[in-house]
Amino acid sequence: IMFNPVSDADPPSVKYEEMSIWSLKDIQEFLHNCKGERHYLTFLLAIYTGMRRGEILGLKWSDIDLEQKVIHVKRSLAHVAKKGYIFTSLKTKNSKRQIPIPEFVLNELVLHKKRIEEWKELVGSAFGDRDLVICTNTGTLQDPRNVVRVMKRIVKASNVPNIRFHDIRHTHASVLISAGLDIVKISKRLGHANPKITLEFYAHLLPNTDNDIADTFHQTIQIQKN
Repeated sequence: IMFNPVSDADPPSVKYEEMSIWSLKDIQEFLHNCKGERHYLTFLLAIYTGMRRGEILGLKWSDIDLEQKVIHVKRSLAHVAKKGYIFTSLKTKNSKRQIPIPEFVLNELVLHKKRIEEWKELVGSAFGDRDLVICTNTGTLQDPRNVVRVMKRIVKASNVPNIRFHDIRHTHASVLISAGLDIVKISKRLGHANPKITLEFYAHLLPNTDNDIADTFHQTIQIQKN
């Protein structure tokens, strides 16, 4: 055809998923109830790093710098039609990132690694070592659906809001925003393509400064008058 019939059409607005988040009290209650669970570290990493579920399940020990206290996010575990769960490349170049972690999380990683080494000695050749941080009893890929099942059970026992695993990522972001951290730094930590995406997701969580803006404008006008 000679022309594009949709060239003058308005593109549909992007609709982001509705999010639910935990309060600090909810976080503490949940972590308290899952202490000792097989997936304790899975949830701890989600809460303390904001990593996506696939990124956590794709994490290898070679991605963790214990000395520098940094996690290098390099891949994700995803379901691909006719192939099942496999490692895939990350969405954007910004998704491939470094995430600093506190001493507390570092210590839990060290303990977890020690438990895996002990289990490897126990099961011997039955353990197929793939260097995975989160794996099954035989070292294979962890099915994300098992993580969800465990989370639902702990959520119910903890009597906290029943949120999705991905909402833990939103919770992480909300804690950082409420602490007053720069949105650019938060965006980099979450692996967003740019800070604009972070703002679109979490603008409603930013502190309301409208009154400050109004007062500042008025004060500026008064100074000019004088």
